[in-house]
Amino acid sequence: MATTIDPHDATATSTASPLPWLRPAQTRTLAAICETLIPTLDREASADPHGFLRRPASELQVAERLAETLAAEDDATRAQFRQLLDLLGGPLGGLLLVGRPRGFARLTPAQRASALRVMADSPLATLRQGFQAIKRLATFIFYSAPAADGGPNPNWIALDFAPPPPPPATPKTIHPLAITGPTTLACDVIVVGSGAGGGVVAAELAATGASVIVVEKGGYYNEADFDGREAEMMPKLYLKRGLQSTRDLSMAILAGSCLGGGTVVNWSTSFRAPQRVLDEWERDYGLSDIAGPRFQEHYDAVATRVGVNSEDSAPNASNAIIERGSAALGRRWDVIPRNASDCQQRCGACGYGCAFGRKQSTLKTYLQDAADHGARFLVHCGVDRVLIERGAATGVSATAWDPTTGARHPVTIHARTVVIAAGALHSPAILLRSGLSNPHLGRHLHLHPVVSVSGFYPEPIYTWQGSLQTRYSNHFDSLEGGYGYTFEMAPGHPGLIALSLPWESGEQHKLTMQQSKYVAPLIILVRDKNGGRITLDKYNEPVVDYALGDFERRMLAHGTAEGIALHLAAGARAVGTLHSRLTMLESATPDQSPPFTADQIAAFQKTVAARSLAPNKVMLFSAHQMGTCRLAADPARGVIGDDHQVFGVRRLYVADGSTFPTASGVNPMLTILALAHRAAAAIQSAR
Repeated sequence: MATTIDPHDATATSTASPLPWLRPAQTRTLAAICETLIPTLDREASADPHGFLRRPASELQVAERLAETLAAEDDATRAQFRQLLDLLGGPLGGLLLVGRPRGFARLTPAQRASALRVMADSPLATLRQGFQAIKRLATFIFYSAPAADGGPNPNWIALDFAPPPPPPATPKTIHPLAITGPTTLACDVIVVGSGAGGGVVAAELAATGASVIVVEKGGYYNEADFDGREAEMMPKLYLKRGLQSTRDLSMAILAGSCLGGGTVVNWSTSFRAPQRVLDEWERDYGLSDIAGPRFQEHYDAVATRVGVNSEDSAPNASNAIIERGSAALGRRWDVIPRNASDCQQRCGACGYGCAFGRKQSTLKTYLQDAADHGARFLVHCGVDRVLIERGAATGVSATAWDPTTGARHPVTIHARTVVIAAGALHSPAILLRSGLSNPHLGRHLHLHPVVSVSGFYPEPIYTWQGSLQTRYSNHFDSLEGGYGYTFEMAPGHPGLIALSLPWESGEQHKLTMQQSKYVAPLIILVRDKNGGRITLDKYNEPVVDYALGDFERRMLAHGTAEGIALHLAAGARAVGTLHSRLTMLESATPDQSPPFTADQIAAFQKTVAARSLAPNKVMLFSAHQMGTCRLAADPARGVIGDDHQVFGVRRLYVADGSTFPTASGVNPMLTILALAHRAAAAIQSAR
C-alpha cells in the first residue's frame, strides 16, 4: 500500500505499514517530504488536461519506492537516513528549519516548503546532503517509474516524452557459467571486470590460446533487455543501481556495472588523449612508448575493432547548439568521433544500452571475441581479494550471488595470471582488500567534474532524442598549462532532468519540468588537477572522497559564464544553472530579439559567479573515473609499472582507467581500450 498524506492537511498521518527498516513515524515524515517536493497544485482540469500539475507524489508511491531503493543500501547508510528522518520528524527539526517546534508532518504546507528551502541552502553540510538525498531520488522516481499498474509513467504525456519502442528480440550469444554452490575453477588468466579494459585483455589473450575466465560484478544484458527506460535500466546497468556518488553526495558518479561495463552505457564518444597529455605521462611518470607512434598503433588497433568513425555523427537539435553557438562566437568546435554506426537518430536511449546493436561496446566486440575463443564468464560475481603466494598472484577469492533468490556462493579461481580491470573505484578496493600497500594506491582519483548550464529554446529540443554526443568545443581546454575544460552536450530523460533541476518549490519544479522538451543541457567537463581518494568502509567497500580545488572551482565558474554566452549566442530565450538556489535569466519579453541586453547578461554572469560551489550547493556529475592505480616507472610515483604489473606482486596486472597517471581531459574510453591493448601485449610477452 502506498504511503499517502494529504498535502493540505498539516496533521495527516499514514496507516500504511512501513518497510521493516523504517518506523511508522519515519515513514510519515518521509511521505510528507515527498508530498512537499511533489505536491498537488490547485489547477482546473481544463488547464491541466493530463492531470500532471494536480498529481501528487503519493499517486506514484514515491515515498515507498524511495524507501525500497534505500533498503538495498548498507546498514550505515540506512542508519544515517533514519537519523535524518528522526531529526526532521521531531520538534528540534522544525525549530531549526522554520522556528516552529513541530515535526515536519505537522507543519503547514507553506512551512514544509520553507523548511526544504532552508535545508537546500543550509550552512550545515549534513542538512544540504540530506535534502539532496531525498530530492534527487523522489523526483527521479516521480518522473521515471512506471504507473502503479505497470503502465507508462503518467507524467510523460504532459512532458511530450515518448519512450523508445520495445527492443527487438535478440538471442544472447555469451553463456555465463551457472554458480549454484561453492565452486573452484582454474585457468591461465583471470580478468576481473569486463569493460573497456577487461574486455580487450580477455579477447587478446584468449586469441593466443590462453584459458581465460572473465569475472563481472554486474549482470549480463543484451539488446533484448535494453528498453531505454530509466527506472528499469539504472539498477541493472549502473554501479550501485545508479546511486554511486562521493561520500558527501556532492557529486553523482555514473559508472557502468554489467557485462561490458561502461562501454555498454557510455555515449559513444571516442577521443584519443591529446598529445600534450601523452607527453606529460611519458615525461613525468617515466613511461615508454606512450608519446610516440607505438602507442598510436594501440589506438589504431582498438579504434578499428570498435568501429570509431566520424561519418555517423550528424547532430540532433541539442548538439547542433554547440556548433551554432560556437560559430556565432568565433570559437573552435568539431565533430565527435564515435564507436557507433547507422544510428539513424532513432532513439536517444543508448545511455541505457543500445537496443539496435549499433554501439560497438566490448559486449559486441572484444567480449564476443573472447567467447568465440573459448573464454568462460561469471556474472553477478564480486572479487573479494587476490590470492597471493610468495610474492606472486595465484588466483582470486570471490562471491557469486543469485539476483533472484539472494543466495550467495564462494568461488575460488586459480590462475597463473590475474588482471584487475574493475575500474578506478573498485580496482584499488580489490588491491586494498588483498593487503597491498603502496602510498599511491587509491589516491590520485580524477573525476572530470562536470557542471551544466541549461538553455531553454523557443522550439522543442527533445534532448532525449537522437545520437547523444556528436559536437564538442575544446576552445578553452588549455587555459592553464594544458588544463581547462571542454563543452559537450548531455542527453536527458525525464528522471535525470528532474533530479538535476533546482527545487525552490513544488510549483516551480513542476512548471520547469513542463518546459523540459525545450531544454538543452550544455556540460562543462573539467580536466581536474586535484585528486580524490578511494578508501574502504567497514564493509570493505570503496568510499569515494573528492573535493574541488581552487583550480577546478575557477574552471567551473569560467565555463559556466562562457556556457551562458554560448547558449544565448545559439538562440536560447532563457538560461539557468543547477545551483540549489534558483539561478535563472529569463526575459519579461522573450519574443524580442535579442532577449537580453549586454548589461543584463553581464549582471547574470556576475550573479552566477557569486554562487557557492560548496558540496551540495550545485549539482555536479562525473561519468569518468581515472587514477587510483596509476602507471609509473617506479613505485615512488605509481602503483603499477610500465608493464602494467603491480609493483611487488608478480603476475598481477591492472588494465583499466585506474592506470591513468593524470586526468586525460577528454572522454577516456578509447584511451582505456588502448592502454589495455598495451597491457595485453606486455602480459603475453611475459607468459
